[in-house]
Amino acid sequence: MTRIEIHTYLAKKVEAAWTAYEEAMLQRPARSVFAKAAEIDAARTCFEELVLNAKAYPDDLLEYLLRFDDPLEAMREQWIQEQNAACSETFKHALRSLREHGPEPETVPATGGMTLK
Repeated sequence: MTRIEIHTYLAKKVEAAWTAYEEAMLQRPARSVFAKAAEIDAARTCFEELVLNAKAYPDDLLEYLLRFDDPLEAMREQWIQEQNAACSETFKHALRSLREHGPEPETVPATGGMTLK
């Protein structure tokens, strides 16, 4: 396949998948949609990268995605896994940064700390 064919076919598949995903989300109750915020964000990120920014990626990787019935779902799930793996280290870094460079806490911890019953 040529570069243009890869991009065109992938865009069509991803746009169709996005439309179906969007319609499915709009049918859900508001609480359910709110609970899916991270998934929706991942889907939107993947949609934008695969449709609007596809030229930034090697053709062989994009062509590989064409093997999936739903390349948006496949990439979304992988993206979520990648983000979750990096989250703990990033969060730990944020905690350290808050302690070292953030605002001073409003209160001092009580002597003896908290106890669990």
